[in-house]
Amino acid sequence: MDTFSFSRLSLYETCPHRFYKKYVEGYEEPITYPLALGKGVHKAIEDKINGVPHEQAIINGIVEADFHPEITKQELSYLTKNAPIHQIHGETEIYFKIPLSNEKNAPKIQGFIDVLGENFIVDWKTNRTMFHVRDNHQLGLYAWAMSRLRGMKEIHARLYFLRFRQESGFIFGMEEMEEARKWAYRLAKEIQGKLELVKVMPELKDELFPATPSSYCSHCPFAIECFRQFSPIAQRK
Repeated sequence: MDTFSFSRLSLYETCPHRFYKKYVEGYEEPITYPLALGKGVHKAIEDKINGVPHEQAIINGIVEADFHPEITKQELSYLTKNAPIHQIHGETEIYFKIPLSNEKNAPKIQGFIDVLGENFIVDWKTNRTMFHVRDNHQLGLYAWAMSRLRGMKEIHARLYFLRFRQESGFIFGMEEMEEARKWAYRLAKEIQGKLELVKVMPELKDELFPATPSSYCSHCPFAIECFRQFSPIAQRK
């Protein structure tokens, strides 16, 4: 594995076992309502920014969400209308893939930026709770990528929470961008090292990628399996 994303690294940091099940063993997780909604809203907003009429953009969003049964046209339309697209002008859905260091065979980071302007990036959020842009390394990492690819020395990164019509922003300088890069590089190298060990000693898989019980377990499709495998009762058998 030589290419990572913020979501992959974040999942590994949250629960190495779930990361391994999903990205190494290839177990498919069901498309959840929040994930489908996010995909649908992002598509609709992107289309509206690019000139597609609202109603057609909503239809395109529903298709993008694969007609998820919990998603309604009304909610998707409401969240899409809340995006201040007339105040934000830039390129949409910018894909990047870049090495995390200058070393040979360095791990790469990839991602999509919702909106990229002259000196800013915007990420749309459909979350039901707000958080600060500096609570994780997502936009710091995206800012670092744009500093390398577009020569930006300072980037105003903004999370826009569509349900609340509010944003959390931060101006990333080179120091903060480097902090995010180091976080991603450290985790990527750690994962690569563990995967190399598993190739030689597959019996160490569960030790190297352990289950990490937390509040996230309630949303994990592997939770029951983990309980059976890693609970004290199971381990005594």
